[in-house]
Amino acid sequence: MYVTECSIGLEIMSNTQARDEMLRRQAESQSSNAISQLRVIAGLCNAGNFDAATEHLPLHDRKIIGDATDQAVLRFSESLGKVSDLRQMWKKTFELAFNSKNKFMIRTLRLVQQEGLAVALPADEVGSFSADDTYVVRLPVLFHH
Repeated sequence: MYVTECSIGLEIMSNTQARDEMLRRQAESQSSNAISQLRVIAGLCNAGNFDAATEHLPLHDRKIIGDATDQAVLRFSESLGKVSDLRQMWKKTFELAFNSKNKFMIRTLRLVQQEGLAVALPADEVGSFSADDTYVVRLPVLFHH
């Protein structure tokens, strides 16, 4: 399973278009945007992990420990930027695992590195977040066939 498209608001884009748009905004020194926030959510609210023995391989060849959905979402997040960097900036404090009734998972996270705020939040919200606050990430899983 692979992520082929993502949707932000009413805009649907391929994963390649999402990566290109995020890189364009970074090159223009624009603050965190919806695509980078999607990357953070996909990377942090994910039970999958890359097999360390395959980390050196191209993304599509890496082995992932986790179910098919986590694998697809983790590859998508990694295609936008290193998930390991995100996971160093934020530490999980609680998790409500995905289940078929709710069809979502929730994680709460604690800030470990200050630069995690700039990656996860829009610039106008960074100042209102304190080091003692909890960042709640909810990842709904939506599929269409």
